Amino acid sequence: MKLVDHFRLIPVSIEMPTPLAVCNPSIMATETGWSVLVRALDPVPYSGPEEPYLSSENWLVAYDQDLRPQSRIRLQDQDVRERCVEARNGLEDGRFFTWSERQWVLFSGLQRSRLGYENSMILVQMEGDRLCNPVVLSSPHHLSREKNWMPWVLDNELYLVYSTRPLVVYRYTPNGLIRVHGGMIAPRNSGAMMSGSSQVIPWGDDYLAITHQRNRAPLASRLMQKYVTRDPDYQRKKVLFSHHILLLDRHFNIKMQSKAFHFETEGIEFCAGLACRDDRVLISYGVMDEKAHLIELDPSQVDRILGQKARRPNMARMAPVVDTSKTLPSMDLIVLNYRNFQTTAARCLDSLWPQHDTSRVHVKLLDNGSPDTSPADIREYAQYHSQLKYECLPDNLGFAGGMNYAVQQGQSEWLLLVNNDTIFLPDSLENLSHALASAGSDIAAVGPITNAAGNEQDYFLEGTCEQILAAAAVFHQTPVRRLLPVYRLDFFCVAIRRSVWNALGGLDPAYGLGYYEDFDFSVKMRHAGYRLMMCEDAFVYHQGGSSFKQSATSKRLIRANRDLFTGRYPEVALPHKREGNLETLRLYQHLIESGYPAEPLLERIAMRMKALAREAPKSLHKRRQWEKAQASLHL
Repeated sequence: MKLVDHFRLIPVSIEMPTPLAVCNPSIMATETGWSVLVRALDPVPYSGPEEPYLSSENWLVAYDQDLRPQSRIRLQDQDVRERCVEARNGLEDGRFFTWSERQWVLFSGLQRSRLGYENSMILVQMEGDRLCNPVVLSSPHHLSREKNWMPWVLDNELYLVYSTRPLVVYRYTPNGLIRVHGGMIAPRNSGAMMSGSSQVIPWGDDYLAITHQRNRAPLASRLMQKYVTRDPDYQRKKVLFSHHILLLDRHFNIKMQSKAFHFETEGIEFCAGLACRDDRVLISYGVMDEKAHLIELDPSQVDRILGQKARRPNMARMAPVVDTSKTLPSMDLIVLNYRNFQTTAARCLDSLWPQHDTSRVHVKLLDNGSPDTSPADIREYAQYHSQLKYECLPDNLGFAGGMNYAVQQGQSEWLLLVNNDTIFLPDSLENLSHALASAGSDIAAVGPITNAAGNEQDYFLEGTCEQILAAAAVFHQTPVRRLLPVYRLDFFCVAIRRSVWNALGGLDPAYGLGYYEDFDFSVKMRHAGYRLMMCEDAFVYHQGGSSFKQSATSKRLIRANRDLFTGRYPEVALPHKREGNLETLRLYQHLIESGYPAEPLLERIAMRMKALAREAPKSLHKRRQWEKAQASLHL
């Protein structure tokens, strides 16, 4: 199982101001947010036995509660390197923890010799940006390589988990280590052994940890990579790391152990951090010794991984309440037109004017180099609508280029990017504005629901435009007043914070005329730690395909942009929208179980359940898996 696929997660990328590769981060909860210890190293570190010094750094990143980075400082480790020959070539894979009201790191020190390299566990205190007062922990089994011990603070005593299968635990004392649990351990090269990954953290009355197991890839796979595909990453991909979540009690007993899982890839993945606060679980891990990522889980998802009955998630955070009493924000509403103005953008604008608040919503129409009569039609239309600002470009800049151009000229807090083939249901704009006013600072974008999209925003309504708008009126008549999380947003109509848009540099024009630029920007927002939401109280009709006819040219564009996207983000899944539909139904179930009235959800549940049946996979194997997933619903 890959967690990012199974729970539809997009990792937060930890970026550092260093040319070295970052990896193996360790996270810890703090009073103001989160702290992450990140290792940076030369990706080709061991060039020869005469190499006197390894390019290795450790950085500390402070995040606020919304996972916005507040500071990045390089930790000064000269004192440790000078005092400990065991750390002469660097400090690796630190586990970050608090003990006796001080911050500590359990490192693996690296010492290069002509016979290879040696690792020793070193306990180091952190004071500001200094690593100091190192204590070298002698190997209890006289091994030249010791790595990956797991710190566990219990009753203000420091325990060190040497391995988890078998479970071997030592207690730290100034006079040395004392074994408190476990007997003889498996040899280091045994595939049966599981050694530590994260710290051990409190979890209710018990304790939680993540452990890893190192295995070789199957022989056939190694031969294929080495001799047939000649994969340049062969040396790293021949090793497979799998992980398990462990639930332990205070008497050093393993109560539960999850099945093996990967985070996002089969290869070198290494978890070094686990933290929990306010019903939020964050895991930090490295990928292929060149990336450092964070993912966030709800405690109920941890329960599901462990295979036990899932507790109710924190719905106040997962699905924030929409407060209609808050002041509505300012908004730059941009309609991008390409061809067919009279039958597309004109109808869209006509649906907006009755709900247009000129004091806070600024409407601009940009024609993207239409080759038909659209520019002349727009000039004529503007004579009767003085509130409309418009511009006609001589060339088609594509969806990304056109939106980037139009966004530059506004100042409002929120951007609302709108396709020309949309029609707003009465009150949609106001309802969406209420959602934006209620969105916390960790929410970067919000989208409405519709009848044609590639994700869970799609309600599968069929018929003529008038029939669909009439059927969709139920969404406004029975408002949910909740924001619901989505994996990505479809940009037929999307509201984005201007500050986020500016920080991420807008849409990528590399996607040309269109397709996948919205998914790309969704991933960038998620990588930056933001959440994406949909507003089920705002319905916007989407005709779909008005700018692009389903021709051989458009199909080639879709394939090319899909290849561009997957090449950039190989770790990001491309789930079918039925999976998003199923996750939304699970959210409905959690809402009802937490005491939310079922009545506003009944019609929505019926529509989505109908869509589940219609969107079932065609293959027998996938259909059985799909039916098993649906069986978890109790609606």
